[in-house]
Amino acid sequence: MSIQVQVRRGTETQRQTMDGGVGNPAKPLAGELIYTTDQKLLYVGDGTTTGGNPVGGGSGTTNLSTTANATSLTVNSDTGNNASIPAASAIAWGAMTDEDKAKLDGIAASANNYSHPNHTGDVTSTGDGATVIANNAVTAAKLGSDTGYTVSLGNVFLDFGSIV
Repeated sequence: MSIQVQVRRGTETQRQTMDGGVGNPAKPLAGELIYTTDQKLLYVGDGTTTGGNPVGGGSGTTNLSTTANATSLTVNSDTGNNASIPAASAIAWGAMTDEDKAKLDGIAASANNYSHPNHTGDVTSTGDGATVIANNAVTAAKLGSDTGYTVSLGNVFLDFGSIV
């Protein structure tokens, strides 16, 4: 005597509509098998769960979503096994916050943190590093005042004093 076992078959989308609603197939009976032809997974009915329960420890599809706040990112699982990832810090890996991302977006490519100082007086410079000697800032007196040498700019006469 042979025993015939009938298994309900269909796609995953069709299985998810087995709720007995208007135009939908009835919920699987307790012990009834359902096989998804597109995902090649087996489910067993319990009489109350739409589409049955996965066979083999619940290795069916898990739907994930995320929820973020100022200090962490939570990966939500429809199976209830959520994971929380803290915000990254200077000493710990983690998720990037929207404030961190906005700050990074504001930094130009190849930028550095050096600012050239500005100088004033006879010799001036600007933040771009350009240095300019003011007109009439170099005088004979300034050239010779600290050196002990005599400087004449008129006839270009240099007196280096005595060479010992």
